[in-house]
Amino acid sequence: MKAIVVNDLSGLEGLQLQDFPEPTVRPRGVVVEIKTAALNFPDVLQPKGLYQDQPDLPFVLGLEFSGIVREAGADCRRLKAGDRIVGMGQGALGEYSSAREQMCFKLPDSLSHDVGAAIPLAGGTAMYGLRYCGRLAAGETLVVLGAAGGTGNYAVQIGKALGARVIAVCSSSEKMRSALESGADVAINYREENLGERLKELTDNRGVDVVYDPVGGDLFDICSRRMAIGGRLLIVGFASGRIPNLGVNMPLIKSYSVVGTNWSLTAWNRPDISMRVMEELFTLCEQGAVRPVIDKVFPLTQAKAALSRLESQQAIGKTLVHVG
Repeated sequence: MKAIVVNDLSGLEGLQLQDFPEPTVRPRGVVVEIKTAALNFPDVLQPKGLYQDQPDLPFVLGLEFSGIVREAGADCRRLKAGDRIVGMGQGALGEYSSAREQMCFKLPDSLSHDVGAAIPLAGGTAMYGLRYCGRLAAGETLVVLGAAGGTGNYAVQIGKALGARVIAVCSSSEKMRSALESGADVAINYREENLGERLKELTDNRGVDVVYDPVGGDLFDICSRRMAIGGRLLIVGFASGRIPNLGVNMPLIKSYSVVGTNWSLTAWNRPDISMRVMEELFTLCEQGAVRPVIDKVFPLTQAKAALSRLESQQAIGKTLVHVG
């Protein structure tokens, strides 16, 4: 099969579109004929050896996909050959991929493969983070960092669907417009405005109830000082490139929680939760309350250009790659 393969850890320049052995089915897994892959920031980190989950070399890149079940293992209970699915698992940028059944979900007939591919990892992270980790309630204030990115855009839309007041934090006027179009009540350009002072002003110095942070770095530092009493600061990722340090006196002083939001780990270990998360998310998508924002769609032959766009933070919403 054709696939985007990581043969060494030289970064995106070292990626190759080449032949790679087709995967075989495992008892509790499925082999998927990939239709569309969706890119995520870990796809930029893995070729550099910088992600926490590093497969042995060589490996096929990509973690999020939609496709058709080609073969189901003997111990599978929910899925069978021919099912339209979305899922999470290594190897999405190949014509076929092997995935655990518990990491895959049936795609409603009303949703296309492109829309479906953009949902499970980025959308699932936002839904799991806000509903189950952040316990976001109607009337609360939600701050979304990286609000025009893949998972940040979902957080804006899901936050509005849950009845929150959403403050979107972005790096450009174009990204601010995208966040506002997705339902944000307020958008802040942190490169042109003082984020800390704006959050203080917008919350009447009360602080923020929930922060959704896939960025880390300096923005985390600022938000950690603007939390409300009883707030929840959700750690999603570190797209800024810097893992921040937090003095534990800060959560103590304001009595707020810092919560790790690892959706993939939860989906792997708690399928009861992951099924509820995806059912709720699919329902919101079918109702039109959540609409995956597609940045650009590339063919597999241009996957390296698609990843470069993601690495340079040009993407607004999800970047997709047509595989099959």
